Amino acid sequence: MKKSEKVLLELIDRLELGNTLTSICKSNEMPGLSTVNAWCKNDNKIKERILDARRMGAMTWLDKMQDLLDTEVEPSQVQWNRERLHHARWVASKLVSVFGDKQTVVNEGDNVITVVWKDEEAANDPSTIGKQAALAHTSRGSKPKIDQKIDQSDIN
Repeated sequence: MKKSEKVLLELIDRLELGNTLTSICKSNEMPGLSTVNAWCKNDNKIKERILDARRMGAMTWLDKMQDLLDTEVEPSQVQWNRERLHHARWVASKLVSVFGDKQTVVNEGDNVITVVWKDEEAANDPSTIGKQAALAHTSRGSKPKIDQKIDQSDIN
């Protein structure tokens, strides 16, 4: 099937409604799965549009699962519904960054911590300047800048 904007828009609309790509591609008026995969490999814009549509579809699935939680079910269907809810939550955690399970902490800036002990008596005495310097300790992070050499005497 030839790639056309009309077919692509229909495909994206169905994805946003929560339909799977495999079920959409089984339809006679839609291209096959391998064709859509080839489009994605050859065109990053199409790939991004389809990925965005899948994200919207995951949000639609979450809405459907919320509706399912609000309805009464027979006791024999509880486990099956629990599995459906779990799967929808898992898919959303992978496709929608708002629902991700991992936190990323990035430390930006200088990784140098300096701890100084101040001796009040020594601070007023000019002859103890060397003693004050000996009381300062510096610790650096584990990844120093490549062009910066660490003086081992600074790490105590």
